Amino acid sequence: MRSPIVLFPIVLVLQVCPTATESQSLSVGGSVGVVAGAVWFEDDESNEWRPKPGFRVGGVAAYEVSSILSLHAELAYVQKGWTEHNAGGGRRLTYLEVPVLLALRAPWTTAPELLAGPSVSLELGCSVTGVPDMGSVSCDDARVAWHRRKAQVGMWFGLGLRRGRGRRPLDVQLLFNLGLTDVNRETLPRGYTKLLALSLSVAYTIPLGGS
Repeated sequence: MRSPIVLFPIVLVLQVCPTATESQSLSVGGSVGVVAGAVWFEDDESNEWRPKPGFRVGGVAAYEVSSILSLHAELAYVQKGWTEHNAGGGRRLTYLEVPVLLALRAPWTTAPELLAGPSVSLELGCSVTGVPDMGSVSCDDARVAWHRRKAQVGMWFGLGLRRGRGRRPLDVQLLFNLGLTDVNRETLPRGYTKLLALSLSVAYTIPLGGS
């Protein structure tokens, strides 16, 4: 059911792709940033949590379709999570995440960008943090035993600023991540539902094959 969501950016790029191949280029590089993770509790109107800081780092591939449109794919290590006020604990989740974003920008040397696209992520680790007399333990520990979905689908969207066209552009991006998958594997009175995250990152890429 979610295949059309994941394929939409690729189909759109193919539709708008110009016939002049010289206007297209592939760049690769890396990105690093900070993340403020959160969660939306479906059955809790108070939502008494506070963001848990984390970081993200990964490799980036950018395909320049035209002077105003590009497709960005990233393979990233991302930390997410939250801290609960009342319970005295929280969650720290780490993912291997693959976002695929369309970037629409003005054709200037330094230009603002609009970015949006889907992501798929696979859990690498999970811990329950800040629990009295326990500290930090694995989510699979029998004392907490949080049953969750380890594969997640989400959407990233936000704003960016690109400095430098052509060779070695620098991108600064402020993105919001909305989880589309229910984190819980079972229904609970106070169910942990959708993961949220706000990310500020910097990416640097180098064109392949010269210019």
